[in-house]
Amino acid sequence: FGIKFLRDKYNGREAMEQTQIGDANEAYKAIETNPQFTELLAAVTPKHPAQLYEAICYVFVFAILMFLYWKTEARNKAGYLFGLFLILLWSIRFVVEFVKESQGGFEQYPIFNALSTGQWLSIPFILIGFYFVWKAKEVKEA
Repeated sequence: FGIKFLRDKYNGREAMEQTQIGDANEAYKAIETNPQFTELLAAVTPKHPAQLYEAICYVFVFAILMFLYWKTEARNKAGYLFGLFLILLWSIRFVVEFVKESQGGFEQYPIFNALSTGQWLSIPFILIGFYFVWKAKEVKEA
């Protein structure tokens, strides 16, 4: 599953050279629709719209936190909602990083190659979130 982005694979000049069409937009259109250029289209690797996945999940994080704030007593525990926010946000980021294209960083070192840089950077925030949830205390009203 994914979307093929022609303009990431071929720049305008390359598309025009491959299709022998003088206009870049027409060349891209030919690669998309003309059966003669199926091998060019097949060479384009599908990509996931990871930013959209994140944005949709962040709306759910907002909804969960708003529900907990207004409909439960969670707002009376200092640090609880903040900790939950960190856990939810960075857990989503951790999962979405599986479908993202690598941006470099820690992956170049064999010991860190199991996870992407974004995943490694998410782990401390998730742990900090668990700390805040665990240490949340009931706030006494004055």
